[in-house]
Amino acid sequence: MFAQQPQDLVVVAGQPVTLPCSIPGYHGVVLWIKDGLALGVGRELIGYPRYAVVGDHGTGEHHLRIQRVELTDDAVFECQAIQAAMRSRPARLTVLVPPDDPVIIGGPVVSLRAGDPLNLTCHADNAKPAASIIWIRNGEVLNGATYSK
Repeated sequence: MFAQQPQDLVVVAGQPVTLPCSIPGYHGVVLWIKDGLALGVGRELIGYPRYAVVGDHGTGEHHLRIQRVELTDDAVFECQAIQAAMRSRPARLTVLVPPDDPVIIGGPVVSLRAGDPLNLTCHADNAKPAASIIWIRNGEVLNGATYSK
């Protein structure tokens, strides 16, 4: 029986995270699964240098520690006790990525003649979820701006 199981988590890219898996009294092989694929047998997770199984194996602790979470870690994880034929609940790890600094195309200074119309485009790339952009002029929020992701 699982004393601790992984739970859904939301983490910012670059931060560490630990997914708990504790099975007191179980001394067999524990397998961590990511999106349906085995990460490795027992504590050896060859091919995943940022991943480690941590905790006191003798007391049944098999926590998955991920250093510097990346977008590729956004997945469903599961802990399995092979000989006992037990599976933890699946846990969704959601990775958030802060946006790059916003950039105004043609900025930071845009010149034009008084009375001429102007379209300004701003983007803040590489975010998950996509960044929301608010236009502000002279301290006031501008309504009616077009927004697309």
